[in-house]
Amino acid sequence: MKTAVIGLQWGDEGKGKFVTYMSRFHDCVVRYSGGSNAGHTVTFPDYKIVHHLLPSADVFKGKRMYIGPGVAIDLEVLVKEIEEIDGIVQGARNLLRISKQAQIVTSFHKKLDAKIESRRIHRIGTTRKGIGPCYAGKAFRTGLRLEDLEYPDMALKRLKESLLVWNEDDSIAEKMMEEMIEYYLKVEDLTVDSLSAVRSLRDKDLLFEGTQAVLLDIDAGTYPFVTSTNCSSTGIHAGFGFPVALDRILGVFKAYTTRVGEGPFPTEIYGDEAHELRQRGGEYGATTGRPRRCGWLDLPLLRYAIEISGCNGLAMTKADILSGIEKIPVCVAYKINGSLYECVEHLRNLEAVEPVYEYVDGWKSVESKQFEKFLFKIEKWLNAGVNYISKGPYVEDITIR
Repeated sequence: MKTAVIGLQWGDEGKGKFVTYMSRFHDCVVRYSGGSNAGHTVTFPDYKIVHHLLPSADVFKGKRMYIGPGVAIDLEVLVKEIEEIDGIVQGARNLLRISKQAQIVTSFHKKLDAKIESRRIHRIGTTRKGIGPCYAGKAFRTGLRLEDLEYPDMALKRLKESLLVWNEDDSIAEKMMEEMIEYYLKVEDLTVDSLSAVRSLRDKDLLFEGTQAVLLDIDAGTYPFVTSTNCSSTGIHAGFGFPVALDRILGVFKAYTTRVGEGPFPTEIYGDEAHELRQRGGEYGATTGRPRRCGWLDLPLLRYAIEISGCNGLAMTKADILSGIEKIPVCVAYKINGSLYECVEHLRNLEAVEPVYEYVDGWKSVESKQFEKFLFKIEKWLNAGVNYISKGPYVEDITIR
């Protein structure tokens, strides 16, 4: 069984929780894209684990983790996460393997990220974690991979060359290399060549963990207000380093919508209404702590994300957050130049669309019949079944329908 869990909105849908839950039915969780700009928060009764680079596998049950070559690795962040999770579950680090062909995020990448963002006329809202410049360096063939650190002298020469290409003083290279080697030596025993990893995993039940979401995918999302990689299902082959025939693509969405950073957001709400929803849902970034922009469920964008990702299963999160609201707005269509559209074929000019809302009766509890009526409406509008519901903060709060 090969399964993918991806976000269908602008991230923060609760994918980490579902990955942890679904990992119990798979042998290994594979992270295939993104870097430490992603954050998955998984809550257990006694622990809260925030993942930035480590796959959200259920290490309590001994599930394996693999970080593929498509991931941009900040070694300092990775080492810290490994130490934290190993402190919670002794020996958890031994469940992890990391591709030697993965790119390294350097301190220079972070500096460059901040510089580029500060000089934009229209800000993207980057986390300034150096992810974009790292992938740019990969494309320019100036980046360092984990395997390069096996040969420090050669890696230092490449690092100096990279700095010069970016018109940076290469005198900082020695200090940068010292820091990278210090962290690298703490994870060197966990690194493997991509082909070796693929051979060991090829016949296993794999769960591919998406980062960010479809609407932030560099090709399919709301460009240029997107992340730097293919974080939809289309990025799995390249990010894993081997073709994969997926049996299931599970798309995760909130009962409402949020977004971090800049970019269009047709159903965004403001003022006290947004503040209340943000407080109800604890809508603050796991990576940056930034307050998330909040809005109502957007079905035209959800239909787009389902279709373009090839999603064949759905999971809804945070339905409990809407409990107690008397009437809940749901965007069922867009009005564009006087015409109604229930779905969209592209994400250009979203700033100009007018959301068309229908109001559904709220519910006091997600265990009520009224909530089930809401679900049936959503399934009818999407022409797709919602297979899983998250009714609370914990992994155990997931139910199957």
